[in-house]
Amino acid sequence: MPNAVALAFSDAQGAVVAAAIAAVIGLAGAIYVSVVGRKAEERNRRRDLYSQGYRSALAWCEAIYRVRRRASDGSEDRELVKNFHAMQEDIAYYQGWLAMETPELGRAYRVFVKAVMAQCRSLLQDAWTRPGREPTEPTPGDEVHPQIDASARVFERDMQEHLSRWPWVRARLKNRYPKEEDD
Repeated sequence: MPNAVALAFSDAQGAVVAAAIAAVIGLAGAIYVSVVGRKAEERNRRRDLYSQGYRSALAWCEAIYRVRRRASDGSEDRELVKNFHAMQEDIAYYQGWLAMETPELGRAYRVFVKAVMAQCRSLLQDAWTRPGREPTEPTPGDEVHPQIDASARVFERDMQEHLSRWPWVRARLKNRYPKEEDD
């Protein structure tokens, strides 16, 4: 009979051990799912931030077309100027925010914005010197468009590398945009 008691006791211990193991495995699984979920949320938040900053820089290209197609009587000029101020505020906002998120991506954004502005500046100045045209009027064949494809691809690559899970990929961004003296 003592063997039956000992056997019953070890079955109870085994059940406790099995329950403890199951609880630890469940807890580890829950922690893993939570960490992975938080990482995914953080990546999505950053992706949204970066894409909004990207869109703000590209708004300058669209502004050229808005100036070209403004009302000939000057009635839209004040509203267009307001839009330029808002676009500049957005760019300053994203430059600051991206620099706080990661200095390297902040520097990459500044380089991208400078390239966009360099392409748009003379086109905007030219558009303001010409009379506006009706929105339905066809675009003249000799009209110049901003050439930002190469700069956009570089910044897109920078964003992708920054969002990479792999530290050696993220390090490429750090190497490409090292700390500047004014940082």
